[in-house]
Amino acid sequence: TLEIHFLSNIRNNQSMTKRFKPQYLPYNDTAHAVVETLAAKLSLTLNAATGAKHKAILASFLYCVQEAGVGAFLNWSGGTTSQDTTGFSFFPAAGAATIKSVRAKLVAAGYITNHDDLPSGLAEWSNKEAKKLMGIEQAERIKQANTYRINEMPLFDGPCLASAQFVDAQRPYVMVNQPEEYTDKFERKAANRKAPKLSYSEVYKGKQGRQASAAAKPVKEMNAYWAKHPLVLPATNTDKAKHFACATRIFHNGSLISGGRWYGGWTNLKSHKRLYMRIDDEPICEIDLNASQPTLFSSLLGIRMNVGGDTWTDVYSSVVERLDAHEEPRLLRMMVKQVLVEMLGSGNYKRTGPANTDAPRKPLDFDDVQLFFDTDYSRGMYLQIQREALDVFPALEKLNIKYHNTTGFLSYHESEILTLTLLKLKTLGVVAYGVHDCVVVKQQDKDIAVETYREIIRNYVIKHQREHKHPYLNIKVSLTIEQSGLDKVKLSGCYI
Repeated sequence: TLEIHFLSNIRNNQSMTKRFKPQYLPYNDTAHAVVETLAAKLSLTLNAATGAKHKAILASFLYCVQEAGVGAFLNWSGGTTSQDTTGFSFFPAAGAATIKSVRAKLVAAGYITNHDDLPSGLAEWSNKEAKKLMGIEQAERIKQANTYRINEMPLFDGPCLASAQFVDAQRPYVMVNQPEEYTDKFERKAANRKAPKLSYSEVYKGKQGRQASAAAKPVKEMNAYWAKHPLVLPATNTDKAKHFACATRIFHNGSLISGGRWYGGWTNLKSHKRLYMRIDDEPICEIDLNASQPTLFSSLLGIRMNVGGDTWTDVYSSVVERLDAHEEPRLLRMMVKQVLVEMLGSGNYKRTGPANTDAPRKPLDFDDVQLFFDTDYSRGMYLQIQREALDVFPALEKLNIKYHNTTGFLSYHESEILTLTLLKLKTLGVVAYGVHDCVVVKQQDKDIAVETYREIIRNYVIKHQREHKHPYLNIKVSLTIEQSGLDKVKLSGCYI
């Protein structure tokens, strides 16, 4: 009974845990003041290079306190990639040794307490003593090392911390996932596990070190620019405002020429939320490449899409029109998109059925609806869509699991196009953020962003065709402009 009670307490604590990452900086005057107050109480300098590290660590700690609250727990790893998916060496203004030193000062001053040193609730034993005396093994599922409780402190009770604003500005520049097969990746995602990463030395000091430094350079450049023009999700009645000014390029399969998409705090937001974001307190718009994956894949290989002519706005509809099905049109389009995404993602144009027929665990809206089921009709529908998609996009027959697929080949070129677009717009004085195949700019800059995005794609595609001796195909891509409160504007694409 004692053991059950003890393990129950551990599981309850786990549900209240927030992960510490040294990626935030103070944004408003109140946040700067709170960081300065905490630094003074811990006798930490905020000057020079060491001070910059302290500022990022303390700001990130205070952000966690603000988000989790007193009494919650911080999952604060030791800082190596073996202990975490992202080692602290990757963060621009941190470092494992400095972080451990600051954490020790927070413990000594009573701001946080190691979970092992807390009372277990069993006699006078601490958690560490209770586990030892009861012979409970330190299995990973119950291990609480490097977990710290946030304690009540005067600094946390006043109005200053509540009104402090922090900016997400110190993410790693480049991360590289370890190699994994498509099936392993699918199972990992289904289990909601993060992709295992290469260590800092494997990324920056190994044979790919020069490539990693080259990939990090534009990220550093954009982060410095974004610091002056953060992307802001305004506050609501229930949520504080969020400020974003940095991103990480994440590559796949242990390679710097596989993947490489830009990920920031805004990229995981639902699209309807992103439309409320602002840059320099100006409303934004999103410029999306329509049907980006089949369009870009076909274009890079110089193979025309059979879309009923030289002009189009929605290439998915070219597949929908060929189907003999009695489904709601929007649902049918979503089914077509899923089939194409799975073909491209797996590098297999002869799939025998959907990757998954399970219902979404927590459907949030129409886009989360279950599309395919474990039935003969559903499998037949999947295969019919696949056949028609091959007619519309003959380039799909070039897919292969080793190279020509979304995870490596296509996402790499997509991210390179985005990188060139962000940098070009910066030279034109336009602040732009990216969401994979989408460019986010102020509404007043949408025309120049559309022209620039199309020009970058066109030139990139032609260069790739020439370098790889593919057929010449000059394309003006179809785009969608979306902004809050207005209908979407679709711009037609064409072959020139």
